[in-house]
Amino acid sequence: MDLRTLLAAVLGVGLGLVLVAAPESVIRVHTAGRLPSDRGGEYGDDAGVSLPTRRLVQALGGTMLGFGLYFGWVALG
Repeated sequence: MDLRTLLAAVLGVGLGLVLVAAPESVIRVHTAGRLPSDRGGEYGDDAGVSLPTRRLVQALGGTMLGFGLYFGWVALG
């Protein structure tokens, strides 16, 4: 059993699950500290994350999850 392959599997599965389960949180953390594109609106309003952006993050998470499971299969098999 190769330790690096096993660690890659754990990392891929963990990050993949986070990206699939909480895409909005991942996007908000990624864009934290950036200036908004428009300054209109009420105080405390948050612009929502668009559906295509959420689906893209979930698709990337599914891909990472798949690679993580593959690496786990290789490491343990």
